[in-house]
Amino acid sequence: MVITLCVRTLTSSEDEQEPTIHSVQSDSTFVVGLSEEPTSLNIRTNNERTVEQALLGNVYETLVKRDNKNALTPGMAKSWDISPDALTYTFHLNSGMSFADGDPLNSTDVVWSLQQVLSHRFVGYENLGDVASVKNPDAHTVVITLHSPNPRLLRALSDRPGIVYDREQDDSIDYNKEASGSGPFIVGGFHHHSLILKRNNQYWGTKAKASQIELRYYSNETSLMDDLNNNVINMALPRYASSLEEASTNPTFTINTGFSLQKILLGFNCSNNSPLSDQQVRKAVRYAINAPQIARTMPDSKEQLGGPIGPLNPGYENLNSLFPFDQAKAQQMLSYFPAGYTGTLDMLVQHHYENLGRMIEKNLTEAGFSVNLEVLDQATLQDRVNAGDYTMAIMMMRDQYDYTQFLDPNSVFHYENGAAQQEYDTAISSKTLDEYKQHLANFARIVSEDAASEWLYTRKDFVVTKARLHGYPTNMTGHYLPLVNLDR
Repeated sequence: MVITLCVRTLTSSEDEQEPTIHSVQSDSTFVVGLSEEPTSLNIRTNNERTVEQALLGNVYETLVKRDNKNALTPGMAKSWDISPDALTYTFHLNSGMSFADGDPLNSTDVVWSLQQVLSHRFVGYENLGDVASVKNPDAHTVVITLHSPNPRLLRALSDRPGIVYDREQDDSIDYNKEASGSGPFIVGGFHHHSLILKRNNQYWGTKAKASQIELRYYSNETSLMDDLNNNVINMALPRYASSLEEASTNPTFTINTGFSLQKILLGFNCSNNSPLSDQQVRKAVRYAINAPQIARTMPDSKEQLGGPIGPLNPGYENLNSLFPFDQAKAQQMLSYFPAGYTGTLDMLVQHHYENLGRMIEKNLTEAGFSVNLEVLDQATLQDRVNAGDYTMAIMMMRDQYDYTQFLDPNSVFHYENGAAQQEYDTAISSKTLDEYKQHLANFARIVSEDAASEWLYTRKDFVVTKARLHGYPTNMTGHYLPLVNLDR
């Protein structure tokens, strides 16, 4: 496959690093409060989602972008062409692009950046597929050739692998503390609990509305929300719904809840020594749980989820009707087994989700199951799950491709299904996006119908602001927080 990109050469008037701000630009500054901070700014090697949240779309730009619904849109590449055999992609770059120091950004930088990702195996490199070559036949074109089709290539280029770095600064920059991007902001300082983003006045596109944004990190959400209330910060992104209890009664706050990429599920241990190795037992568990009520009542729930693929990702299909709440059916299915066949189901839950665990325990007990609920800290729960020392556990899955764990019999689910594997293999070798989505949906349906786990809901992302603030995203904000339009 081949990909092509195009770029404009900058004029000498653009060589200054910090030209005078145009009168149409604001000199407003904002402080955004967050509860998880990156340990370093090295987006190439640090796989924490916090560094991606802070820098992607702000300091670093990608060849392809994502909108607030996770749909792909033009980025540094204004358009692209795909060959009929899906082995060659041709991208046409926007004109007039430059790095923050004023250096022109051309196709050579694009090729070099992609080659760096591949040769050094930077975070996400595997999603580029089996790359045969990356070339730039001219200053405005980059061609990526693949050995085999990869329907995920465009999405990969909207993520870390699609970042274009300044090769002229590569030897002089400390990526742990600095950045060499082409986005609407530059890093003005990175210290413990604080990351300063300053407007990049060399930016080739529409300049950032704010002259400076500080990302301020808090060790606890009580302090985070107190500072919002006291006008120390302008916007807060709490992780937990409990942090919003006071804010919900404060008329000066605007509370937005968007779709998160995070999913809450009751994960099943399907290994041979688990009662959930039996498909009928797994199905009985799913019928016994009142998933619609859970999705309605859990404060961090955005929407019920009936399968392994979330609503913002390719291949999503609403599968909620596969296992409607039906305790009579669950009891009927259990009646086929001799008394005591399932034993006691050992269910693990972390402290934060104890109420959810109690709801599920009540449902299962009423259906005839024996349940031992263990409330643990997150680290202990994860150790137990990793060791296979559990029957069920309430889990949070965070990543766009985390459903692939249901393809690996050695994962914590110990689940395997040949038909699901075949659909997935067909999906990732598809030549068109529609074909890819359809086979992913088929895979998800098979896994859900087989009751590989009990998916409960997609989590909310919370954004709380003071009145009149606008221009911020609402979906996926735990992973992707572009702030170029933030203003009041």
